[in-house]
Amino acid sequence: MKKRLAVIIATFLVLACLTFIVIFLIGELKKSAGLSVKDDSLYLSVNGVTRTGEKGPLTGIILVKKSEQTGLSALELRNRYERADLLNPLSKGSDIIETGAHYAIGTDGVCIMMIPLEERAPGEGDKIVIVYSPDENGGLTDKEKKTLDELIGELCDEYSIGEENIIRK
Repeated sequence: MKKRLAVIIATFLVLACLTFIVIFLIGELKKSAGLSVKDDSLYLSVNGVTRTGEKGPLTGIILVKKSEQTGLSALELRNRYERADLLNPLSKGSDIIETGAHYAIGTDGVCIMMIPLEERAPGEGDKIVIVYSPDENGGLTDKEKKTLDELIGELCDEYSIGEENIIRK
């Protein structure tokens, strides 16, 4: 009886470990495939510069803007925004860090949500703001374009936003 119970417990533990490993690997594969990373642990800290924490309804206008920083992955772009309260005073001219965005898309095609949609992006009023890091030629990589198109499509469907309400800077 004790032997049978030990076998059952051991089998359960092995299955639990295998399940955890499979779930972890699927998550890593999604990230490496360039799918969206919408994890609230990647939200920017409320620092008064790139995230104020100000709640407010968004109007249904999507603003897509190019970052001044070229060739950055989504995580590098997000981390630059995270440190913007320190970097802005040190910047001169066109290198000033943008004031805030809901989403960051890097040249790797990964999308990171930096501010929840229940909050306004500082400096941009009531728009949903998407920022991307251009390639060395100032354009979008194929991966960025695909991710941006998918994200805009999702937002347009979810919030009934028409093409006329998408602003590209």
